[in-house]
Amino acid sequence: MTALDTVADRQAIWSVSADKLKAVIDRARWAVFIFSVLGAFLATLASQASPPVSGTAISADPRTWLAVAGAASLAIATFFTQRLLGQERVMGWVRSRAIAEALKREAYKFTTRTVPYDEPTADVLLDAERKKIEEDGDDLIEKLVTDASSGSVPRVMLTLQQYTERRVDGQIAYYRKSAKRYREIAIWLRRAEFVLALAATLITAVASVTGKSAPFFGVKFDIAALTAVLTTVAGAMLAHVEASRYDFLVTTYLATARRLEDRKADPGISISTFVNDSENIIAAETMSWVAKWTK
Repeated sequence: MTALDTVADRQAIWSVSADKLKAVIDRARWAVFIFSVLGAFLATLASQASPPVSGTAISADPRTWLAVAGAASLAIATFFTQRLLGQERVMGWVRSRAIAEALKREAYKFTTRTVPYDEPTADVLLDAERKKIEEDGDDLIEKLVTDASSGSVPRVMLTLQQYTERRVDGQIAYYRKSAKRYREIAIWLRRAEFVLALAATLITAVASVTGKSAPFFGVKFDIAALTAVLTTVAGAMLAHVEASRYDFLVTTYLATARRLEDRKADPGISISTFVNDSENIIAAETMSWVAKWTK
């Protein structure tokens, strides 16, 4: 097995491992959001439900079940936050992805004979760099998968055109597609938050005229409780946007795509210069991404 094959195999393992770690974090973050909203809503319903008739068993009291369900939802949200969204788990994902990206950069530089891989000792240099990169993740070995695919790292030498199409154009497409997806999610959540905040404001205004209670879907709600739950849900939406770093990702992805397009449009440069410049742009995006998530 050549040094390039080794790097390609190891990069695939780190990449798939990072994807699985991120999937757990993404699911946990959405679960926390959903259970937080559900818990706030159920707790408010319980506080507004009519008290049970004297002698009614607790198990037959809807208000009790609503309160229990609300408390359980909030407890699950807290549990997921502590167990699945802790700094250690986030750092495990971030570091795994950073290692996978570093290995990919070295592989592309090697397959285009970019400095320092333009020497007869290129294989030795690549293997040494691979070991150096992976040493930073020795404590993450237990999190690595063993069933990774062949990965996306090239295993043959590339021409300038092949590198441009496979690496640069591929990254540009990825950045723009991801930015579009994250922007749509952020816009949807912000619009929902705006509607809820507006509803809370209007309900409060109406309450100033009609009194502190009003019917809502057949249930007479205390205005303070209703506005409180709307405000809580709206806050949970904004918190989810911030926790997911949607705005940052949209900005940095679009900016990196533009930089790559500018570099690609500059004619008359050697393949070594073009590759180094392109990889430095991608590396800068990775570094800013890692810095943001490690705060």
